[in-house]
Amino acid sequence: MKLFKGMMVAGLSISLCAASLGAVATAANAATVVESNYAKTVTLFNKADLLEYTGLSLTATNVTEVYNKLTKASAWEAAGYSTSEANVIARNFSLSYSKSINLLRKMTYQNDLHLKVILITKGYVKAEFGLQTYYVPELPEVPETSEDPEIPETPEVPETPEKPEVPETPEVSETPETSDLKKLEVEVKYTTGQQIELQYEVKANGTIKAQYQDKSNRIQLQGSAAQTKIEGIIAGLNLKTASQKEITAHILNKLGNGSNYKQFQFQGQFNDSTQVKFKLK
Repeated sequence: MKLFKGMMVAGLSISLCAASLGAVATAANAATVVESNYAKTVTLFNKADLLEYTGLSLTATNVTEVYNKLTKASAWEAAGYSTSEANVIARNFSLSYSKSINLLRKMTYQNDLHLKVILITKGYVKAEFGLQTYYVPELPEVPETSEDPEIPETPEVPETPEKPEVPETPEVSETPETSDLKKLEVEVKYTTGQQIELQYEVKANGTIKAQYQDKSNRIQLQGSAAQTKIEGIIAGLNLKTASQKEITAHILNKLGNGSNYKQFQFQGQFNDSTQVKFKLK
């Protein structure tokens, strides 16, 4: 486990009082945990931390490779998160493709930026991401005291200066978006006769409507259960830029019913009006 780099944190997007700093817990083996309570844990990762957990040194030429590593739960488990927490962080980092790539790219040309991971544990568990700077103030030097050679005197202990206040600074980036995906529909008909359909839509107010049906096995999920199921299927896949072959192979692998399909129909819509639609037989 790496030692914390400091308890005094500046450049925070949130104000931390001394009491909240004292309550910080090591939810992950990360460089700096700046806040931890019953509702959320905020952790900062610098480029050295990303190198340790992904095996890649973040540069302007390998941002995509580092992003792909961070869409895997194993990287976050290496950082000390539990398996369930690591799966949530990896899933949300993958779904926020454009935002995540932009955060990593900014880190390559500004050395004092850290990737901020906000793990929200109150209510529906999710992860959000941003950038943040911090510094560790140096402790004041204790002035040397001279002793009387004839009559030794007990050196006076200088008064401990008050801890400097942590100034508030604006966030480096806006609150990260949940996902670039607006709507997703997938229908798979297998040669065995089995049929699976899934629908996933992000409403204008941020709520998610989801439905998963496995008609042959009489499985029908809705609401949060369907959302979790579908997000697990598409985790680690860039739906906007992947090829038809990559999308088909990934989803069939996640569904776990083999690759022999009679018909594979896919339709995805994104917030920038991009559409990906195809039908394979």
